[in-house]
Amino acid sequence: MATDSRYGQHWRPGVWLDEGGCLFVIHAPALDLQLELRLYDDQEHIQQALPLQLRQGPLQGIYVPEVRPGQLYAYRSVRHGKTLIDPYARLLNRTLEWGSALLGLDSQSSEDSDALVPKSVVRAVEPEARPMNRPIVLPQQRVIYELHVKGFSMLNPEVPADIRGRYAGLAHSASIAYLKSLGITTVQLMPCMSFMSEAHLVARGLSNYWGYNPVNFFAPDWRYALADPIQEFRDMVDALHSAGLEVLLDVVYNHTAESDAQGPAFSFKVLDKAGYYRLTPEGSLENFSGCGNSFRSDSPAGLRLIMDSLRYWYGSMGVDGFRFDLGSSLGRVSRDRQHDFSPDSPFFNAVAQDPVLCQALMLAEPWDLGPNGYQLGNFPPGWLEVNDRFRDGMRAFWRGDEMLPGEVAHLLMGSRRYFDKSSRPAHTSVNNVSYHDGFTLEDLVSYNERHNLANGEQNRDGHGHNLSENHGAEGPSTDEAVLQARHLHKLNLLLSLLFARGTPHLLGGDERGRTQLGNNNAYCQDNEISWLDWRKGSDLVPVVQALLGIRQQLGSLGSIVLPDENWFGESNVCGVEWRTDHGAPMNASEWEEPGCRSFSLLLERAPTDASASRERWAVLLNGSTRTTAFKLPSMSPTHSWRPMLSHVHTAITEAACTLPPTSIQVLRAISQVLPA
Repeated sequence: MATDSRYGQHWRPGVWLDEGGCLFVIHAPALDLQLELRLYDDQEHIQQALPLQLRQGPLQGIYVPEVRPGQLYAYRSVRHGKTLIDPYARLLNRTLEWGSALLGLDSQSSEDSDALVPKSVVRAVEPEARPMNRPIVLPQQRVIYELHVKGFSMLNPEVPADIRGRYAGLAHSASIAYLKSLGITTVQLMPCMSFMSEAHLVARGLSNYWGYNPVNFFAPDWRYALADPIQEFRDMVDALHSAGLEVLLDVVYNHTAESDAQGPAFSFKVLDKAGYYRLTPEGSLENFSGCGNSFRSDSPAGLRLIMDSLRYWYGSMGVDGFRFDLGSSLGRVSRDRQHDFSPDSPFFNAVAQDPVLCQALMLAEPWDLGPNGYQLGNFPPGWLEVNDRFRDGMRAFWRGDEMLPGEVAHLLMGSRRYFDKSSRPAHTSVNNVSYHDGFTLEDLVSYNERHNLANGEQNRDGHGHNLSENHGAEGPSTDEAVLQARHLHKLNLLLSLLFARGTPHLLGGDERGRTQLGNNNAYCQDNEISWLDWRKGSDLVPVVQALLGIRQQLGSLGSIVLPDENWFGESNVCGVEWRTDHGAPMNASEWEEPGCRSFSLLLERAPTDASASRERWAVLLNGSTRTTAFKLPSMSPTHSWRPMLSHVHTAITEAACTLPPTSIQVLRAISQVLPA
């Protein structure tokens, strides 16, 4: 078979079935790395052990007659005595659980890992793009809702018990009806690729719940499946698409579960350590992820694997885009013994020119833990970025910290200091006030300190600077004044988020008061600490529904285009003005005055034609501790300002709008443009 044209110039890593059998190809460039292919029966008993006979450059392979779909297989390093997962396996037959036999090359472990390592499954060659009905979501209308596949439906009584916590549970009509009722457009799934719990968690009787510890970049995880992870994941995506919802997948290409030099070895370390991982000048593993290693996105092997994985999840599995965990790692380029970030990195350039992936939505977490890892605003045009500056700024302002009004205005108007207005639209900024890694919204207003003892790390893990406020009681309270203060605080954060320029990101369950009991790093809590409790009150659900209804139907700051922005080539605004609560334009000294905490934004939209209505908006921010009367611009006798948010007590006259302490209100007025 070595001379057969089908297997000559067109080798690619993976398994390739034909009518006679199967070609197995794996990236393993070292000349002294002897590999054998092991075939197993359904009970993982070895059927055959075959030395790889074919080589083409860095690829090794073997053609085995009569292999059919469903065949279990693995590779075996003869020298190391380790059983290896195929990096290109589309499916594993089970999850990978930690065990000392996995310990790798530098641990001097002599245990055989074969029984621990899951076996790869031969799949029929599938089309790179299957037909699917992708929803069309305009960027200025996108609202992202982040959820965990298991945690979202695990406790939902409206979902059948046998599919709760599974791909099928999220695909169930009750789950989708709820998501649609909120008014969100885009579901962001926490990691679904196969992953493993770390050794230190297993030793404490815990497990990795979030999934940010990947074993393989193709195979969907079995934890959320019943019988067929691939088909059930696809069915879930198709169900969300049928409801008009986009699907983003959180992907972890910055490291693998093989950890550091003393960690496990089940795939990449043995096959090509230097090709798959970033190394120090001395040849040891870099650790820009904080998880023991840093995966390479700039080597031929690493880049090819990531790109092939992305195309598979986009074209075959059906997701609409990706959220890249520690996204700065993808922009690092290894040269001159350095690993610097560059927006012209091989990975970014490969995505930009790829005819498939250039259509996908790309969202970066714009930092990692390496040198110069914080890169907010430095990703290529077309990429969205998680904006933690918005998160921290809104948290600080609404809990009463000293903050310049100019910085508040800057964040609400799209963070243009970070995202260049000539090359990147305002929706580039993905705004949030809570994310999976941190306090939930409920905990943000209920705890001053993290409470992570359940994680077994003496409360040392998790972020210590949360900009939270408990309003006089740490944790749950029955004091009505405390509860009212917390409700107002949550309302202010949500209003700021959903009316700011940019793409809003909601943490799933925040609208239902989801609490993690003060745990701001619940990555290892696969239990009711993390799962969404559907029995809890849902007082913010109608608030979110109303706010998103206003945002989608009437427009918001997210849909305006300012005159000085060159990205769109035209503006839909003919007036933008910031004013003090007295109605005077803000001057330079007031922008730099931390004590100036009450101000407003006035917007006037240009009419689309001579008969259209002239639309005015006023966003009033009262960050002070006093009731404040905002002077309003006068309107025509037949039109007046109307408050859009019924959840905020507002006294309004023709000349002024009075707001209670620490509150926000949005006013709208329409006056008819008379034809000449």
